[in-house]
Amino acid sequence: MSDKMKERLPGDSVPYEDDDIHVIHSQLLREKDEPSEGFSPVPMLLLFLFGGLVFWSGVYLANYGGEFKWDVYDPEWKPGMTAAVAEKPPLMVTGERLFKNNCQACHQANGAGVPGAFPPLAGSSWVVGDEARIVKILLRGLSGPIEVEGNSYNGNMPSYGENGAGWNDYQIASVATYVRASWDNGAPEVSEEAVAAIRADTAGKSGAWSGEEILGAHPL
Repeated sequence: MSDKMKERLPGDSVPYEDDDIHVIHSQLLREKDEPSEGFSPVPMLLLFLFGGLVFWSGVYLANYGGEFKWDVYDPEWKPGMTAAVAEKPPLMVTGERLFKNNCQACHQANGAGVPGAFPPLAGSSWVVGDEARIVKILLRGLSGPIEVEGNSYNGNMPSYGENGAGWNDYQIASVATYVRASWDNGAPEVSEEAVAAIRADTAGKSGAWSGEEILGAHPL
C-alpha cells in the first residue's frame, strides 16, 4: 500500500493511484467471489429423483388409467377389467340440469318466459301435443315472428343440434321431456329413438325454422 494511501484521511479529495486501486480490488476479491454469468448445475440426485417420478407416473397411468375412456370413470377399476358403461341418469334429471344452464335465463325457472321477449313454456300449446314440434325447434332453432297463447313474439332461439350446441339425442330428449312434463304441462316423455328419427328426417334442413314452417307441419 502506498504511503499516500496510508496517510489518506476521511473526506480527503486526493485521487487514488493505480496501485491503490489494485490493492482495494484485491481486498474485495478476498471478501467476495467475482460475479459470473451462467446457471448453477442441477444436482444429479435431483435429476434421478425427477426421472424416477416421471417413470413411475407413466407406469401408474398405464395400469390404472381405465384404458383412458373419456366417458367412464370407475374408482374400483383394476388392471384386466373391462371398463363398465356408465348408466345415463333419468331424462328428467339431465333435462332439468340442461334447462337451468341453457334455457332458464330466457324462459325463467317457472317456465313463464318474459312478456314480449321470450315466450312461455308453461301451459304452451307449442310444447305439449306433437313431440316433433319441440324436438325440431331444439335441433335447429326458431327465428322470426310467432304467436304463443295469444301473445306475439319475434326473436331467435338458438340451435342445440349439430348446427349449434351439438347436443346428442339423449340431451335433446332430456330437455324436451323436462319441458313437456314440468309446470303442469303433463305431456309424455320424448325418447332418444324419437329424437334420432326426427334428426334423420330433417338432416337436410339448413338454418333455423320459421314459425310458419313448424305450424305447417305440426298444427296446434
